[in-house]
Amino acid sequence: MNDEQRANALLPTNEDTCGPYFPIYFGDDSLEDLTRIHPGVVAGPSGQHLILRGRVLDRHGSLANGVVMEFWQANAKGLYRTPATEGHADIDPWFHGYGRLRSRGGDYTFRTIMPGASEGRAPNITVTLFSDGINRIVTQMFFAGHPANDSDPLLQALESEDRPRLMATRDGTAEDGAEIYRFDIIMAGDNETPFFDDLES
Repeated sequence: MNDEQRANALLPTNEDTCGPYFPIYFGDDSLEDLTRIHPGVVAGPSGQHLILRGRVLDRHGSLANGVVMEFWQANAKGLYRTPATEGHADIDPWFHGYGRLRSRGGDYTFRTIMPGASEGRAPNITVTLFSDGINRIVTQMFFAGHPANDSDPLLQALESEDRPRLMATRDGTAEDGAEIYRFDIIMAGDNETPFFDDLES
């Protein structure tokens, strides 16, 4: 292979051969940063701004090539925006709670706010993954050190060694005051992230 051919070579996909295969335009910048509304709009959601960073890894510990991540969370007061909560006094008009990003190389950065604790739950963010050979897998991310983790029913249903795999850990503060958290997702193999059949919240 000469230099020109090497420069034009595509990255190999993951070890599986079936889709889904998302088109290159399957993305929307507004869904990668839930702290902004639209250019020119100065309003924004209430709550502590967060930057979530991490990696999606395959069973060999390699970065997953080509992954779509969807995020679903409550607002700062612990309320999800659904048809059932439309008109609720605690709905934040500047926050819809749904985000999506496409990572070509398996690493990601996502901006949002710290979710409030919904009834009976610790603050969390539901993360759905789509990647080569994976139809859909779902997990939840929690925040290490939050006192409500000790009583969250999902966390308490897990074996003690599995709980840390759902914890995002604090990793500093950005210049704009956003708190930075790291959360890696291991799709299979040793230290696999716990996944669930489905999660409404």
